[in-house]
Amino acid sequence: EFRGRVAGIKVKTVDTTGDGDAFVSGFFYSIASDRSIFQDEKRLRKALYFANVCGAITVSDRGAIPALPTKEDVLQFLIEVAAILKN
Repeated sequence: EFRGRVAGIKVKTVDTTGDGDAFVSGFFYSIASDRSIFQDEKRLRKALYFANVCGAITVSDRGAIPALPTKEDVLQFLIEVAAILKN
């Protein structure tokens, strides 16, 4: 029942191999962690943003598998973005 868009994340692209896999994996992780995200637009948007971060990190490095981020990589990225936005 929701409509809209979740903004992408601008990064320096090195290699786009694996970015879709990273996005889908990040989104599936969010669904597995909270199956009710489809009932709450705010949580759904957060899940999609998390998936966008997974894709952004992946395109910032070479190779599909070596570039895939860990959960810690994504959380660190989010902390860094929050710090930049705060300043």
